[in-house]
Formats: sequence, structure tokens, C-alpha cells
Amino acid sequence: MDNNKIDEAKRLISGIVSHQKNTDDRLRNFEDQVKDLKKAQKLLAEGQAKTYTPEIHNNDYALKQFQNDDGSVQWNTETKSKHIEGQGRLNIEQKGILDADVYCNQWHADLVKMNQDRSLARMMMRDPHTPKADMKLYSHLQKAPGFMKGAVNKIFSDSASVGGEWIPDEFKTELYQTFQVPRGLRALLPTVNMERETLLIPKLSRGGRPYIKGVGSDSLTSYTHSTIETAQKTVRAKGLATLMNIDDAAGEDSAFAIIPALSKQIAQDLEDAFEDAMLNGDTNDPHQDDISNWNLRERWGSSGLGGSSDHRKLFLGMRAAAADKSTTSAITGTELSFADFMAAVGLMGELAVGNKVCVVSPEALVANFLQLDQVVTLEKFGPQATILTGQLASLAGIPIVMSRFMGADLESTGLFLNSGDKNKTGYVIFNTDSWYQYLRRQITIESDKNIASGVIQLVATMRSTMDSPDADATKNVVYGIDLPIG
Repeated sequence: MDNNKIDEAKRLISGIVSHQKNTDDRLRNFEDQVKDLKKAQKLLAEGQAKTYTPEIHNNDYALKQFQNDDGSVQWNTETKSKHIEGQGRLNIEQKGILDADVYCNQWHADLVKMNQDRSLARMMMRDPHTPKADMKLYSHLQKAPGFMKGAVNKIFSDSASVGGEWIPDEFKTELYQTFQVPRGLRALLPTVNMERETLLIPKLSRGGRPYIKGVGSDSLTSYTHSTIETAQKTVRAKGLATLMNIDDAAGEDSAFAIIPALSKQIAQDLEDAFEDAMLNGDTNDPHQDDISNWNLRERWGSSGLGGSSDHRKLFLGMRAAAADKSTTSAITGTELSFADFMAAVGLMGELAVGNKVCVVSPEALVANFLQLDQVVTLEKFGPQATILTGQLASLAGIPIVMSRFMGADLESTGLFLNSGDKNKTGYVIFNTDSWYQYLRRQITIESDKNIASGVIQLVATMRSTMDSPDADATKNVVYGIDLPIG
């Protein structure tokens, strides 16, 4: 945790709050206030971020699990037939040394990192040639624990070169170091890992009904009976994909230079698309918004919007879910009041007392929330306060987080229809115990060489969806609309 960045974020927010509460013209220099708020959010996220460190043990002999019966090394995951007592022979997947979930020792961790960088660099080249990376990998393999030396050296014995071509090129580590801890809204959702494409969730829609115990006569009559009601929720894993074209003339040094930026950008692209879908997704046809003309905050470009593969059709987002559940709430006056906010919370019924999060746009936080006396901002949180990553304020005990994908170009109806004044914004309140991220597979990178166009094509994919196991009519989300900006 970087306290200097967090302190700077507190200072910026304190200045905005002071301006909102002590200046007659609260919206003077509005764009500068929004800019400072975004900077504070970035500083807070960076200050709270925990660097992902893979689990590394200090057990050289644990590497024996990756040696086959003939002494060779198992590099990647393979399906093997194993005899299980009482069940006979079963086919099981067994991890290899390059895609194991836990590193046996530091040598193992360094080996995986070197191979990951080498593989990604080779993906960017039409004629893969990475002599520096090959020699580095070769030198590292010579430092293998003694009991593995023979098996490792065996892969080089039949070649006059350093033997880099004997190391599998598949990029199997799935960018875990970049994407293991998601940023933004996705981090607020509990994760359910899916073993198959479809997950069936059994639910008890209604339990039994108790009656007064007892009988009215000496005859042995049965207790009054009741019938329980069951239901089933079906969740299907859906995917996101990003295609990048890389110049096939990239040499080894330039390929290695671009790896950090490329890895970060791939993760950010998919994260942005998922967060956008969380708020603005809609599986109804047509989409509730005019997404063919909605380039939200200039993030997605002006072409290719609104088609069948638009990420905002990936799953039902929270704005559209609130519309389906009739939990859309407009302000009663010309600006947001505390009573308006609590009235919106009240639409959730009994779920209003559960764990909740409020997601706002930067403009809504400056122009509407920070002027409320009931809002407690970051600089007032106690030093021992437990806050969410990215939480900037709190209202009625509900954490307030900011998302750039809550639009500030909406109409009074809360929709983007590319008409009217397009000068409204909104906020979403959702029950965090009701919404889940169902994860089938984290980010994977694949490549192909297109000799016709002379480029290397890199494709990053992720299979994940957001859904709620609650009944469709359960009021687990509220959408506050018609918030003025200027």
C-alpha cells in the first residue's frame, strides 16, 4: 500500500468537497473538478493495489511430479490414464512444469517467466528467431536441480544449437500476473469458477408452510401438508476477444520491449469491456440504448458499434436489469437529495438491508453527491476503516465507487437515445450478495501468421459472464436517473 498516493487522493477529494460546500457557484470549473476526481481515483487505486506475487515454495524435490516414468520432462498439461483405487482407470488432466498453478521453487518460477516472455516474443515474429532468449533459457535450464539434470540435458543432446526449439512455444500462463486481481467493478463481484460451459443452479423458490401443531380429536389425522417449490437457473459462459495486428518485421529486441505494454493493454481492454457490459449491457433485442451511436467517453471508436458482436450485448447489465425489475428511480426536484437516494434504496425491499454498493459517474459524484451533508468522503474515513478498492465516499453506510462507464450523456429517462439534450447522468445501487461473476477461463493469448497480409495476429480471449441466481423479479438492483450535470 502506497500511503503517499492515498494521501494525495484524500487531498484532492477534500478540495473538491470544500468547493462544493463553500462556494455559491458549485459547478464553476466543473471540468477541472471532474479531472481532479479522476486523478484521485487513479491514485487511490494505485495506492491500494496489491502486487500479485505467485506462490513460490522452496521444495526442489516437488519438481519430480513433472518427470515421466521414462525420465523425460512433462512440459505442458496432458491427459493421462491413472488407476484410482475403487474406481479403476480414469483419464485425468495433469499439469506440466510450464503451466503449474504453484511454483515448486524460485528456479521453477524463473523458468515459467522466461518461457512466457520468449513465447510471446516469438508470436510477434513471422519467422521466430530469438537466439538471446534461447540462450538465456538454455543457461537457466543448466541450473536445474541435480535429479532433473539428465532429463533436461537430454532434450539438447540431439541438436547442435542451444536447443531452444525443443521448448514448447505455447503461451499457457494466461497473463495471470496482470489479470489475477481484476480492477474496477469486476473486483466487487464474488467469483464462481465454471467447470463446463453451462452451469445449472438449483434454487428453492419457496419453502414449506408451517401450520399449528395439534389434532382436534382422538383420531390420528395427518398434519396439514404443504408443497415446496423449486426452480433452476441456467448460466452460460460467454466470451470476449481482442484482435491485434503486429508487424511481422518485429525483431527479438523490439518484441521483448513491447511485451509489458502489450500485456497491460490486453488486460485493460477486456477489463473495460466487461465493466461497460456490467452497467450498460442488455440481452434484449433491440438494446435499450442506441449503442450503434454510443461511443461512451470516446472509448470504443466511431465504427463497428451496435453490431451482433458488440460487447454490450454480452449479458444483462445492471441498468437494463433495473428497468426489467421496475426499480428505476428519478429525483423529485432539480437536484439529488438524500431523500431521493434513500427512496431509491427502498425500492430494493428486504434486500435494502443487505450488502450494497453504489456506482456513480465522475460527474454525478461532483455535481450531485459531494454536496450532500450525509456523504462521508475518503479523507474522513478512520485510519482503521475497511473500505473497498477504489471507494471514494460513503452515503448511508453504502460505499460509493466511481466508473467511467456510467454515462454523462444520458437523457432524463436514463437511456442513451442519441437525441434530446444528452446532459444527464445516473447511479446504480446493487446488492453484492446477489450478483456473481461466472468464470470459465481467464485471459488466454493465441497467435497466427497471416502471410497474405504480412502480419502476426494476436488474439486475447476470456470466457466470463455476470448473472444473478436470484429470481428474475427479485429487486436486487436500482437505477437512479435524471441527475443534472450542469
